[in-house]
Amino acid sequence: MLEAVIFDFDGVIVDTPTYYFKHMREYFQKIGSGVSDEDIEHIIGHTFQKKLDFINAKYGLSVKRDEFIAEIGPSMNAEMEKLVKLDIELQRLLQELKAAGVRAAIASNNSPDTINLFLEKFGIREFFDPIVTIRDIREPKPDPETYKKALSLLCANPKNCIAIEDTVIGVESAKAAGMRCIAIPNQFTIKHNFSGAEMVIRGFSALNLKKLNGLVDS
Repeated sequence: MLEAVIFDFDGVIVDTPTYYFKHMREYFQKIGSGVSDEDIEHIIGHTFQKKLDFINAKYGLSVKRDEFIAEIGPSMNAEMEKLVKLDIELQRLLQELKAAGVRAAIASNNSPDTINLFLEKFGIREFFDPIVTIRDIREPKPDPETYKKALSLLCANPKNCIAIEDTVIGVESAKAAGMRCIAIPNQFTIKHNFSGAEMVIRGFSALNLKKLNGLVDS
């Protein structure tokens, strides 16, 4: 019996990667550097700091996290607040889960401030409990701690829970926590190897309660 569905946030609930990497590229172009498609494929899914550490090391830079955030944060957030929309198929799935008594949670490498901002904007905060963020754990994905923390708060058996992820490191994290995982690749991860996931889909229109129950019963 399906107990819970645990969602990643970035690229699953909100298409943050599109805006994040757009503004990241603009920033590094301003300082005379660049960020390639290969770089993005390598760093997507990792924490903000690990992304920056990789770019700094590869290009011999010393960009500090705070100055980077101060430079790109306001314009990126303003653009996202204006343009990002709620996926109606996600909303449908959340309503279906709630009606069936199946809990929904979030396990993310992002910050609670960003997550709560968009959950409130979309009016879907009520569907998720618990919400585990980068501030709640010591080791981010691909370590399984984020998912294990969510499972502990849910008091749920990992074999009866499903994670939904858009990156390979997210799938690795969920699988290491003992869960089954569905991958919804984004534009930056579409060519990645998601063989570790039980199912790879294009969007939430491909999911319903019956299919989710089928995964945990298989």
